[in-house]
Amino acid sequence: MTKEQAVYRRVLRRETHSPRTGAAVVVATVLAVLLVAVVALGVWWLVDPGSHDLVADRLASVTSFAEDDGALTAVGVLAAVVALVLIVLAVLPGRLPRRARSTDRLALLVDDGVLADAVADAVALRCGIDARQVSATVGRRSATVRVTPTSGVAVDHDAATDSVAAALSAVGFSAVPKLYVARQGVVS
Repeated sequence: MTKEQAVYRRVLRRETHSPRTGAAVVVATVLAVLLVAVVALGVWWLVDPGSHDLVADRLASVTSFAEDDGALTAVGVLAAVVALVLIVLAVLPGRLPRRARSTDRLALLVDDGVLADAVADAVALRCGIDARQVSATVGRRSATVRVTPTSGVAVDHDAATDSVAAALSAVGFSAVPKLYVARQGVVS
């Protein structure tokens, strides 16, 4: 693997996966606030001897809250849910709606919306209908096309399906085409 191919691979991976900075910033901010609060409480404890009684009273009210089993269960369930969400965010590979491919000379990154527009245009051109009557979405493994025909004009299913596959293979991507034709057409 050449140096350029390694760079292409790293850049394409970064551009097709969502970053985890939002969750990391929230966790870091909460931990920083808790750390500052603990340090401030410790300094206050050392500087003001009268604070011992106030802190003891506050801790007594917290421990009286902890005597209620329902409250402890609720706090435990909430902590478990937050931990589960953070673990899922850390482990799952958040995918962005983009596709990537590279060759020796270049790297190509294409948004799924751009592919969907190309597919819709190809189907409209091949079937001889207005582009506003065709909508398409491209997912990871399939391309879904919805066609609203002109009233009285039949849509050739095979030609439309072939045009979906041809449009995607022209840029080097593949997906299983799914074609849906509306029962009622529009007046042209």
